[in-house]
Amino acid sequence: MKKTIIFIIIISIIVIGILYSTYGTEFLHKLDEKKVYSIEKITAVDINTLDGFKFYKDGIITYNNQKIKLIDYSNNKIWENLNKTFPKQVFVTDNNIYRNMGNNIESIDRNNESFVIAGITGDIINVSRENEQTYLIIKNTMGQNSLYIIDDSNEILVENKVYEDIITGVSISDKSEGYSLITLNLENGLPKSTIYFNLLDDVELWGTSIENEILLKTQIVNNNVIAIGAKNIYYYNTNGKLMWKNSIYNKILDCKVDKENKKIYMLYDKDSDIELISYNFQGKVMEVQKLPSDAKKMKIYDSKVFVYNENVIYVIHGSKTDKIYEDKEENIADFMLDGNAIRILFVDKLIKGQIK
Repeated sequence: MKKTIIFIIIISIIVIGILYSTYGTEFLHKLDEKKVYSIEKITAVDINTLDGFKFYKDGIITYNNQKIKLIDYSNNKIWENLNKTFPKQVFVTDNNIYRNMGNNIESIDRNNESFVIAGITGDIINVSRENEQTYLIIKNTMGQNSLYIIDDSNEILVENKVYEDIITGVSISDKSEGYSLITLNLENGLPKSTIYFNLLDDVELWGTSIENEILLKTQIVNNNVIAIGAKNIYYYNTNGKLMWKNSIYNKILDCKVDKENKKIYMLYDKDSDIELISYNFQGKVMEVQKLPSDAKKMKIYDSKVFVYNENVIYVIHGSKTDKIYEDKEENIADFMLDGNAIRILFVDKLIKGQIK
């Protein structure tokens, strides 16, 4: 009898598992559609910012051409970095701050510790961090774009990789010691984009050019390369073979690659209507959804898509779009989520609340 009960329990668990894998996701999807999202427990904190400001770690970094200051979410100063030499540019990643100091590039960490990265000279054009590595695009003394990739110890992994064309995007792989890079050249007034996949030890595995296309973004997924252009999406395999291409035919406003859920999201303007389209990594269209006409940008947090502009934030769930915040008087600079907690950054205040 005991063995029979145990057998029945095991069979029941298996059946429930099969039913959930088949219908559970759809059931939760339908359940989520019935919800109405909003922000509760809203509080506001006045903050003091300089010319530039951005979320940074557990606070806000703010800066001008002489001073860099880190404040917490209650506007308390954590540290201040003042230098008599005016930097040409200041760039902030999620890990460090980078600035031009004379002929050197200086890195400042979360604790206000400074480090001069030897061997990098020129003006910073762009900086971004991905998979615990940071790339810097530098304009050298010859006016060329050169690429540097450094690790979190400020060790140079790729040094002075020079390109005659303009570097418009870089993505660093999380699966191998490689990176993808896109460049843009205007030949006789017509754009030509080139996408490369290189190893960190300066080996170029493959490269291909696309005529009459401006590539906006590149992303590596399992060593396959996604290239998103102004007109099309391109998906290349590890060997540089084009696996599929899909056309948008409309003005792309923003694009995001969701690695966790294996989707590519495109926000675009279709004949003055705003739509969101998602593809899976095989190039199949998963959803097409009409959105409010004022949606201009998007973010993805915990599988939910947020679309927004400088005055309003919406959350998309299922086929529904809920307005969760609006400020018609001041411009939203940025926002971020930590679980259900949301922080909305303005030039002189920080809004905090809970999404319910």
